Amino acid sequence: METIKKTYVILRLSSLGNVAMLVPVVTQLSRSYPDDEFVIMSLKPLSDLFFGLANVRYVEVAPEVEHSHGLYRLSKQILALKPTKVFDLQDDFRTRMVRYMLHIHKITTNTIDLGSRERRALSRSGYEQATPLKPEVERYADTFRDGGLTLAEEAPLMSVNPAAAAKVQELFGAKKERWIGIAPFAKHLSNVLPYKTMKDVIAYYAQQPDTRIFLFGAGHVETEMLRQWASLWDNVESVTNQLPLDGELELMRSIDGLLCMDSANQHLAALVGCPTLSIWCGTHPYMGFAAWGRANTQILSLPVSCRPCSIHGTEKCKYRNFACKALSPELIVERFSRLMNVEIKK
Repeated sequence: METIKKTYVILRLSSLGNVAMLVPVVTQLSRSYPDDEFVIMSLKPLSDLFFGLANVRYVEVAPEVEHSHGLYRLSKQILALKPTKVFDLQDDFRTRMVRYMLHIHKITTNTIDLGSRERRALSRSGYEQATPLKPEVERYADTFRDGGLTLAEEAPLMSVNPAAAAKVQELFGAKKERWIGIAPFAKHLSNVLPYKTMKDVIAYYAQQPDTRIFLFGAGHVETEMLRQWASLWDNVESVTNQLPLDGELELMRSIDGLLCMDSANQHLAALVGCPTLSIWCGTHPYMGFAAWGRANTQILSLPVSCRPCSIHGTEKCKYRNFACKALSPELIVERFSRLMNVEIKK
């Protein structure tokens, strides 16, 4: 008897880091249910994250989803897929409205428990008075389990994308020296180290022999600052606007280590197994947003009792000093070099 193919729709509208954390869970689902289809719907062009998963389809949602007519259009788009079930991993006003429309048409939905109340309590009390909350990746997995799906035992790293890897080699040549990645920015001010601190770190590695540094970032302001930094040293270059997402992932797969903030880059690096040191300032991994697996990831932060001051980050410090950012370049270099098994040279 022929098995009827099932279609599962997954809503995770934002952001890059949150969608990246979905990859290992979807990979497990893809392996558990190879005859079914999983359709991921999000706002950004992130299909490269799901390369190599034959039964996974990525649909970029129109930005009009922020308005009522866009939500209606999204609901119609989902209904056209004739889904077996819809999983809402966003649970905000947009997806709640979509769920309401789907329920009218008798479509079953399962919704993530974001733990918002616990996270707000943690941001008020500080990490010293709290215990680690459930990781975001596990919250995703629990949503699918609640919907009756079983996940494969373990998710492998992302498959190598040969075309993207060839593009990386075409742009940067064959790897003959140590390759280091540095992603000095994050979405919120509280998660970004001072300009001088990061410049001193870059300067240290730029002065080391047989070392090549790649700077990662996005956005107009970040692009210009990375361009200025790259212009100071011959062995430092910005990859911003040079590579699409699949190329950045393959470059991360090739480098010896990535230094980044609490940002999407730590999640991208985890997908390809890149050794990573992520620096957390105003935020804290107790919130559950640390990189998946973390076998190759280390975290550096200061024991400031007011952390985390918010769930994802903020633009202001209530004490007006951002004491959480007082990490020295020397400490960062020591930890990052140790991660890569590199001798520190004065």
